[in-house]
Amino acid sequence: MKPNFLYLGGDKCGSTWLHRILSQHPEVGLPASKELFYFDRYFQRGTDWYMRQFEGLEAPRVGEICHDYLYSPPALERIADFFDDDAVFLVVLRNPYVRMISHHRYLQRIGKTALPLDGAIDGHGGLVSHSLYLQPVQQAIALLGRDRVRFLKFEDLASDPAGFGRKLSDALGIRFIPELPYADRVLEGNAARSGQLVRILRHAGWRLRELGLQNVVSSIKSNPLVNRALFQRQTARSSPLDAGVTPRIADLARQFHEQSSELEAACDLDLSDWRETLEQVTSPGGQ
Repeated sequence: MKPNFLYLGGDKCGSTWLHRILSQHPEVGLPASKELFYFDRYFQRGTDWYMRQFEGLEAPRVGEICHDYLYSPPALERIADFFDDDAVFLVVLRNPYVRMISHHRYLQRIGKTALPLDGAIDGHGGLVSHSLYLQPVQQAIALLGRDRVRFLKFEDLASDPAGFGRKLSDALGIRFIPELPYADRVLEGNAARSGQLVRILRHAGWRLRELGLQNVVSSIKSNPLVNRALFQRQTARSSPLDAGVTPRIADLARQFHEQSSELEAACDLDLSDWRETLEQVTSPGGQ
């Protein structure tokens, strides 16, 4: 069956939770691999390869969860050409400052940086660019159509998982099933036991994807024994809002704030809580 929905992004905005919930929904069909990266990284494999990933899936909504498509203009153009008019595209947005902090902690977790946020930005451009949502959102709307792009807020998932599940179901046009485990959280706070080992395994994972073995990668990543071997639970972590605010970070928070009103209008979301947080960050003395 040809897919008729995609999760476009953002990243660090609940994509693992989405995959977990939708994989249990009887009206949704997902491929074995959570992220196919077809429209950005592996487009040269061709339509036949992509369609084979959905063989045997019969459901009102069949699609893919891939958090990087939103940030790739070529991917959005390819998606616009591929999908039929009945397709739906999901976008979940998170307070951009908090998303940036979460992304930085993830990079620390997998051993890709030991630097504080201010120092890590130069070597990891996605920390900032993936929080500057306005241009990617505008391009998605222009290419895919405002009526087909459905926007949700990560903060709603954090505060009311079942309520978010209902909004998600409405966005996809499927039944809301109260019994699904909406309250099960995906923890972000585990640390790598060996950053070097995790980096090696991540590199091997991309090599396996290049060989077309993305299902193997997904199986390994979701294996609880593997996760326990690679990561250890950390003690209670401070709030993202307790992160040190350097002048550079405060300037970024101002950029996020400046975009918020226009983004709010484009997505038809109430982002006033974002602005309150960003005003705290940019006030004299930070938090």
